[in-house]
Amino acid sequence: MLRAFHSLAAWCANIRGGIAVSFALSLPAVLAVVGLASDYAMMTKTRQDLQHAADAAAIAGAREIPLAMSNVKQVASAVRSYAAYQLTHDSAASDAKMAAQNFSVGVEVVDDFSAVNVTITEAWTPFFLHFIDAAVTPLTVTSQARFVGRNNVCVLGLEPRITAIFLGDGAKLTGNNCGVFSNSTDSAGLRIESSAVMSAQIVCSSGGASISGSASVSPAAITDCPATADPLLNRAAPSVGACDKYSLMLNNATVALDPGVYCGGLSIRGKSKVTLNPGVYIIKDGGLNVSGSSSFSGEGVGFYITGKANSTQFTAMTHISLEAPKDGPMAGLLFFEDRNLAVKLTHRITSDDARKLLGTIYFPVSSLVVDAKTPVADQSAYTAIVVRSLELNFGPNLVLNSNYSLTDVPVPAGIAGSSQVVLSN
Repeated sequence: MLRAFHSLAAWCANIRGGIAVSFALSLPAVLAVVGLASDYAMMTKTRQDLQHAADAAAIAGAREIPLAMSNVKQVASAVRSYAAYQLTHDSAASDAKMAAQNFSVGVEVVDDFSAVNVTITEAWTPFFLHFIDAAVTPLTVTSQARFVGRNNVCVLGLEPRITAIFLGDGAKLTGNNCGVFSNSTDSAGLRIESSAVMSAQIVCSSGGASISGSASVSPAAITDCPATADPLLNRAAPSVGACDKYSLMLNNATVALDPGVYCGGLSIRGKSKVTLNPGVYIIKDGGLNVSGSSSFSGEGVGFYITGKANSTQFTAMTHISLEAPKDGPMAGLLFFEDRNLAVKLTHRITSDDARKLLGTIYFPVSSLVVDAKTPVADQSAYTAIVVRSLELNFGPNLVLNSNYSLTDVPVPAGIAGSSQVVLSN
């Protein structure tokens, strides 16, 4: 029995020794597997962090696109600043400081200044993985963000061939938080002369921009832009019933007018004081003419011009104050010209007191000339102009606001811009 016990003890000792030897021999492989797993987990986490930084930086760059006005350096600066903060918590970190921490950032603005590509590389070296596959390091991620949308419209010139927007000597056009767009492909589709001044959120011409003398455009006009679709093209016109008035002319009269069909036009003369009750005024087979020192005012009013129409004229000494309807077929529209007019008219605002024109002026067939000597429309929460062509002559100051939240007059679909930034990689 004792002999058997000693034999069993010797066998167990041999087994333990074998296990020890086997474990010692396999230990490097075990450590390698653990190390590889640890490296892989670290690489995955590092790549996720880099991708997050690249996505955030690309979005920041795309948000800068509508503000940068083709300034690539401005977009790149926004990207690098955001990436630096994400990677080093220092938005002012220089390229050298980034490189010292093993980071590099590449920026490219593409697709006609509508998208931003961002590449971030980290020179991270794993302990084990690079022995198996040298291509795992450095880590590189890419991201693309795109600005999708458009600006608010303050002026859209629909004319496709000749000059669509013209500012003569001394004229001034200000678009507050809205854009000026010319659809003309002519080399002078946008024409600014002598000491004229144009400023807006964006100035865009489908053709060229002719800027002469000491004229200035801010920001610089972008040329060869895609044409802007007529935002009101599918807006239904109000219905036209039987005539309510015939060639109505008021001279030195103080009256309140009701909406209806004014056949033969409406003429206000002398020192008349005309108040318009809310509703739609159909001006058929004639024009709307306010002259002398007449006052012409109304809230919730819209004018539809149709038939064998004549021009709308507000002469120099008149007092004009108009606000578009809040509802109904002319909601948000101050003027609506029949798209089927047989002739191109020239509508004219010369009034030195037309400071409230709240709503949208839509003359798809005709031109609008503004040649007042004092500010026009500046006291309106918003004014949008969509016309065949716009001319500012003899030093007027046309101010177009887009403070849509300050009024309950609705903004027609397509006038107010919309924008969003999306990741597209």
